[in-house]
Amino acid sequence: MPQRPFAMLLVTSLLLALWATPAAGQEIYVTQDEQGNPVYSDRPSRDAAPIRLRESNIYEAQPVPEARPRTERRRSEDRISYSVRITQPENEEAIRAPEGRVQVEVSVEPGLRSGHRLKLLRNGSPVPGEGSSFSVQTYDRGANEFVAVVMDEEDRELARSAAVTVYLLRRGLLSPAPANPAPNFRPLAGP
Repeated sequence: MPQRPFAMLLVTSLLLALWATPAAGQEIYVTQDEQGNPVYSDRPSRDAAPIRLRESNIYEAQPVPEARPRTERRRSEDRISYSVRITQPENEEAIRAPEGRVQVEVSVEPGLRSGHRLKLLRNGSPVPGEGSSFSVQTYDRGANEFVAVVMDEEDRELARSAAVTVYLLRRGLLSPAPANPAPNFRPLAGP
């Protein structure tokens, strides 16, 4: 039963729409009432003058270009050549870091494009962090090798820095603090 009122409403709406829409080529007439106001009608009267209507504007749909899947960028202007280097610490530097924290600064030229990012590797493993400054927590004494890598949005390597080896010096029970450290030792600045 609930479908019947809906069907009646639909049929009534369609009939009203057809009745209200003037047929193509139908004449429109204009007359004036007692006050001189124009009165429009689709029925001619003895004083009515036909009105010639302008044609409606008709626009044809423009073809929509076919969507193509994203392909590998081959154009030379899309390729960018980065220069990446670790500026701090210096290669072969010995750092006294009692807490085991090493600050690594990376320089990239030109600046990173949108979607590209830096990744820092310590002894081949990724280090957490973003940007060009990394605070690396390590408990490994001795040699630590750092490499900076520029990655694209699809995790492909775009550029790699030269490896920088840092010697981390930490005090312990078996290695007490030296009385006069060598001049190339510098304590790491706090966080």
